[in-house]
Amino acid sequence: MTILERNMVGFKGNIKLNSYFKEDELNCLPLFLFPGLSKYQEILHFITTRQGGYSLPPFHTFNLAFHVGDKEDNVLKNRSKLAQSLHISLQSFTISNQVHGTCISIVGQDERGSGTADISTALKESDAMITDQENICLLIFVADCVPVILYDRQKNIVALVHAGWQGTVSLITQKTVYKMQSHWGCDSKDIVCAIGPSIGPCCYQVGPEVFSRVREVFPEEEYLINSVSAEGMGYFNLWEANKLQLLNCQIPEKNIEVAGLCTYCHSDLFFSSRKDGGHTGRFSAGIMLKNQKRA
Repeated sequence: MTILERNMVGFKGNIKLNSYFKEDELNCLPLFLFPGLSKYQEILHFITTRQGGYSLPPFHTFNLAFHVGDKEDNVLKNRSKLAQSLHISLQSFTISNQVHGTCISIVGQDERGSGTADISTALKESDAMITDQENICLLIFVADCVPVILYDRQKNIVALVHAGWQGTVSLITQKTVYKMQSHWGCDSKDIVCAIGPSIGPCCYQVGPEVFSRVREVFPEEEYLINSVSAEGMGYFNLWEANKLQLLNCQIPEKNIEVAGLCTYCHSDLFFSSRKDGGHTGRFSAGIMLKNQKRA
């Protein structure tokens, strides 16, 4: 039984963890990989957990974000450990300042390493990043929000999206695909996608403000909010809302993987802001185009 399987004892969802992810046994960190994306040798991708690092409570132990109040030295040690485990340099990471907006950054070699060692150098106010450059590891931080990973397997373009409820109802995932299409001419049928762990429809209860925005943006998709109370509270399905955006971009459903893992339910594996009362660390999602001359 692997580390991940031990942690998933008692998991009662409709899927098995290993049917969507596998542990990277080549390093000392429990990194998760999507089977669909793992077929492509041209890219490196991963989802981290909250385990295997140096941070102290309430950020224990593998917090990768500066902005949450953790000691910077511990965050840097965690980032260095991640880089070593991936066999890439620390300066490969490229990080943006996430603000729950819809700004999408096109990342080139000049931006490589942004935000890696100092939060002040992070890309400004960007919740999605796209690159066609090798050896740039796009990195986002989440603790209930949805990480969405995109790869155009024909044009060799990668993208990464941070989608909380505000980004989701602002269609950040859909807009990222449109940016890939307008800037590089990407064809929807060539884009493969993965929707990572986030707070699930089992636990993400929202109030009337969010409820009304979802109804406004997705008027015909009533299934996105369930178990609505008399007070207007309901459970928002972020996974389906982001998958719907991908489908609306004409991406084939067979190209879309959904982890289906709730961070609130599995807060032993993933940071959950809601479960931890808003004061916690961040795990990450990442994707990089490998150096094809060395691959």
